[in-house]
Amino acid sequence: MKTSISPEKSQARVAAPAALSKMVEVFGFKVPTSTYYLHRGHTWAVLEDNGQVRVGMDDFSQKILGPAELIEFPEVGRAYYQDHVCMALIRQGHKAKVLAPVDGLIEEVNEAVQRDPKLVHDDPYGAGWLFLVKPINLKYNLDNLYSGDTNAAWIDQEAHRLLNLMDSEIGVTLPSGGAIIDDVYGQFPQLGWRKLVKEFLLQDLTKTWKKRY
Repeated sequence: MKTSISPEKSQARVAAPAALSKMVEVFGFKVPTSTYYLHRGHTWAVLEDNGQVRVGMDDFSQKILGPAELIEFPEVGRAYYQDHVCMALIRQGHKAKVLAPVDGLIEEVNEAVQRDPKLVHDDPYGAGWLFLVKPINLKYNLDNLYSGDTNAAWIDQEAHRLLNLMDSEIGVTLPSGGAIIDDVYGQFPQLGWRKLVKEFLLQDLTKTWKKRY
């Protein structure tokens, strides 16, 4: 029988990796360059000492979509698969579906985030983690994720895609050496929620799952 963990202990347990990970800034986005694996749908995965994988959303996703008002969590005890929808963020009636970074069985969700969804935005790599997974195809999955210094290189590419979108859609450009503002959607809703979600969160959406060996 699984032992329940108090929110205080749970938060304390997961605070260390974010503090120990090396962080850099790319156009104002915080990017981990150690410990964290990044998925192209802007989720992250961290390997726990007990074999579990902890999952959350990256800073890029939170700065473009802004703080969620509600989160639809994956079901504990159910298996979800890499590149498939596993949960959703909801803001102002808009839903952003989120893809799982790894295959696995959901073993725990973050109760603190259930009570206060803004934690995901305010501390995406720490207290705002989302759920714990018992992985199924971890080696295969990790080969499909970014890690180390490639995290920063990829976020740099994503930032340029965002800047091109902002320039072409609403004529907004960034001064040389500037940082992209927090809550891009809240500041520029004319960009469109669905467009931002499709461009940055769902580009690797998979509708069917094939067994992996």
